[in-house]
Amino acid sequence: MRTLLASLLLLAGVPAMADDDLTGLSDEFNGTELAGWTRFDEVYGWPDKLKAVDLGKTTPGALHLEPYDVAWVRDLNAPFLFKEVQGDFDVRARVRVKGAEGDIPGGTWSLGGLMARVPNSSTAADWRPRAENWHFITTGVGHAPGRQMTETKSTVNSYSSLKLRPFPTGWVELRLVRMGMVMVALARPEGQAKWQVRDRFYRMEFRPQMQVGLIAYTTSPDTRPTGPENPEVINRSVDKAARVDMRMDVDWIRFSRPRLKTPADWVEQVSGGNPMADPNLSEEAILEAVGS
Repeated sequence: MRTLLASLLLLAGVPAMADDDLTGLSDEFNGTELAGWTRFDEVYGWPDKLKAVDLGKTTPGALHLEPYDVAWVRDLNAPFLFKEVQGDFDVRARVRVKGAEGDIPGGTWSLGGLMARVPNSSTAADWRPRAENWHFITTGVGHAPGRQMTETKSTVNSYSSLKLRPFPTGWVELRLVRMGMVMVALARPEGQAKWQVRDRFYRMEFRPQMQVGLIAYTTSPDTRPTGPENPEVINRSVDKAARVDMRMDVDWIRFSRPRLKTPADWVEQVSGGNPMADPNLSEEAILEAVGS
């Protein structure tokens, strides 16, 4: 498998940035207006779940987001700013998730980062359950207050599986790389050159288009479940009085094509043509494939 991987990398080469058709989607957030982004709530008809959003005002040269009490899990939705991407991609963002008074956000499940979502036709006007399919990597606080983590989550037909792993506070880089039917989630702390593989996702997704961008979500200590989760009700409501302490800054987000080229034919991918699908592939081999 390492021989096949090396051969594919040699054939693919490393494309020059000027020839990369995705670099135009990148955003350094140095302007005064947020242009070229689609808001999930606006396009699908859901309520605005951002308590605050600005460009360069709260944090100079950065996009600033503060969500209300919301979540990306199962059928629940939260703030999501995205761009549509056809085919494979390598997206990275430099982000910081913190509280109002410290380096760690308050409460629990206060995280933000990158998500890649399969578009669907389920809107607020015509909502249906079990239609959500997406993968993400975020940083912030998970189930344990005061402990910074990365969270990786995969949701297939609205069934979510997640992993929480300790990670440093402050500015970090997050990354999602889609290579055919494989997606790799990576992160690295500020000042470190080596990426860390935080998760690998594999699914036979035939549609080439995905919505790729930034998410933010948090849980308030003022809200408690009062019965079975009802996504249709929860997604239509915003508790603006509930206390929240989650602030996300995004210095930049950069899009490119992956250096590894995968077969377009799905049969070839599932029969050995996509070396990234090998479950025994080491972290070293994954990092070699995705590059720095």
